[in-house]
Amino acid sequence: MKIKYLPALLILSFLASCSSLKPESFQGSEPQLDLMKFFAGHTHSSGVMEERNGKPSENIITKTTGTFANGVLNMEQDVIPENSKKSHRSFKLKRIDDHHVESTGSDISGKTIGTFYCNYFTWGYRLKLSGKGLVKHVNIKQYMYLMEGGKTLIVRSVFRKFGVIVTEITEQFHKDD
Repeated sequence: MKIKYLPALLILSFLASCSSLKPESFQGSEPQLDLMKFFAGHTHSSGVMEERNGKPSENIITKTTGTFANGVLNMEQDVIPENSKKSHRSFKLKRIDDHHVESTGSDISGKTIGTFYCNYFTWGYRLKLSGKGLVKHVNIKQYMYLMEGGKTLIVRSVFRKFGVIVTEITEQFHKDD
C-alpha cells in the first residue's frame, strides 16, 4: 500500500468506527458516488483482513465485472484470499430512490437496503457462510468512501457474530478503464 493513502485510511477507519456517523453528514461532499457507474465494467481491489485484535491475518484481492440493464446492476465477483480458497459471489443492485439501493446476493440472506449520500455509502447484511461448522451466518456492516478523482473506493467491512467483531477488512477498489 502506498504511504500517501495512509492518512486517508486512518481517518476513514476512525469515521467508520463512530456510532454517531450518519450518511446525511456527507451531504455536499465530493466526488459524487454512483454505485451503478462505479461497478459497471471492471473493478479490482486489494486489501487486508484483520483479526479481532487488529492483527493483519491475510491479504485479499477481488476482481469484479458489472453489467447494467433494465435499471439493475448485475455484479460477478471473484474473491481471492492469500491463504484460502478462491470464491465467487453474485450481486444485483437496484437504485430505489435518491439515497437508497436495494440488493440481493448469492451469499446474502434476503434483501438489504444501502444508504448513500454524495461520496459515502453504507449497508449491512447477513452473510451466509459456506463452511461446515456450527456458525452459518455473520453480520456485515460496510462503509464505502469514493476518493478524489472518482477512480478509488475505500471499503471498510466489519464482520460480527453475536455482536462481537470477528474480523475486519479494509480494501481499495479501483475502477478499470
